[in-house]
Amino acid sequence: MSLAIETTDTSLEDYLTVALGDDLFGLKVALVHEVLDPPPMTRIPNAPPFAPGLINVRGNVLPLVDLRARFGMARADDTPTSRVIVSEVSTAAGETFQVAIKTDAVYEVIHVRESDVSAMPEYGSRWPSRYLEGVVRQGDRFVVLLDVERLLDDA
Repeated sequence: MSLAIETTDTSLEDYLTVALGDDLFGLKVALVHEVLDPPPMTRIPNAPPFAPGLINVRGNVLPLVDLRARFGMARADDTPTSRVIVSEVSTAAGETFQVAIKTDAVYEVIHVRESDVSAMPEYGSRWPSRYLEGVVRQGDRFVVLLDVERLLDDA
């Protein structure tokens, strides 16, 4: 008589999938506060290109991070599918604040097992690995998992 011990990976994390062009990215749902149509932006002089200005979300002034600019992609005008995601960000000092992240589109929430996440390859990827947690296969596509806090490292 043999006894099979089944191990289960219960470390599931939910990610909101967003698009930049044809590529899919995931942001941890636990950090997402809300998803909005893009509001008007006020440009800030001498701001980094990936965080060009501020937006007003119900009286709260938030820095806007343009993921296209952050990843060196060509600028694109807003479309009917463009969205801004309000996300919580923690600093090294343990303080939290909100930031708005501009994307081309928002899709769905996916459930990701920690054991299914692979490291981003250092070579062969056009995305800077320092801003990424890893990559996971979702059906026949890959979803690149973003590290929201690190997106702001150079700001």
